[in-house]
Amino acid sequence: MHLFMHVYTRIISSMQDTAKPTATQALSQKPLVRAVVFDYGNVLCLEQTLDDMKAMALVCGIPHERFSEIYWKLRPPYDRGDMDGPAYWTAVAGQQSLGLSRDQIATLIKFDCESIIRPNQGAVQWAKLLHQAGFPLTLLSNMPLELSRHVTKSFPILSTFEHLIYSCDHRSIKPDLAIYRNCLERLNAAPQDILYLDDRAENIEAAASLGISAVLFDTVEKTASRVESQFDLPVPNYGRSRQSSPQHRSTNPRPHQVESD
Repeated sequence: MHLFMHVYTRIISSMQDTAKPTATQALSQKPLVRAVVFDYGNVLCLEQTLDDMKAMALVCGIPHERFSEIYWKLRPPYDRGDMDGPAYWTAVAGQQSLGLSRDQIATLIKFDCESIIRPNQGAVQWAKLLHQAGFPLTLLSNMPLELSRHVTKSFPILSTFEHLIYSCDHRSIKPDLAIYRNCLERLNAAPQDILYLDDRAENIEAAASLGISAVLFDTVEKTASRVESQFDLPVPNYGRSRQSSPQHRSTNPRPHQVESD
């Protein structure tokens, strides 16, 4: 009888020990993400260079420091679709009481488009990894008409995205809540089921206010580490190293930057 009770006690103890990890795992289970939404500028693509800005400033005939200030100051209505490219560039030059020819405006639009199609290779590879794993991808970007059409044609990874949501098409720019609500409607998903990556804190805060799972994007490596610690979805191997590498670094946004958000 004593032997039977001893064996019985050992069995019960073993069952309890086996059950404990399961309960712990249930409590620590990471949120399930069903779709991933990427910002464009400083996330999927690299920031415009100083040479980009100087080239446009030269066409306008404006010193590049002053040009950069005007460029971003007047960008919101252009991103929102309130004006087209010619109107925007006419307004930029008008700030310095200058005029532009049609050829100059066409050149400026061309330079502007070309300045935002350099891929951030680390982020692009992450998007490919997510697509291959079956996660639906969406782009949510502040971008004017001419640039958005050029990016759609010139940035190959976007062909794998289910939705391309550009501010100019919806007359709303981040961090206005309307564009996030439009995104939720397009995805037909609960806010908590979406992971949103953006390089601007105000855009992240706006998304989070609607219940969207939002993570600030700086470098691919650091962002991937944060995402891996919070959510159950694939991240690049180098994201687990918690070390930054210039090859995959995204540069910091400039003050007042709107178009490339």
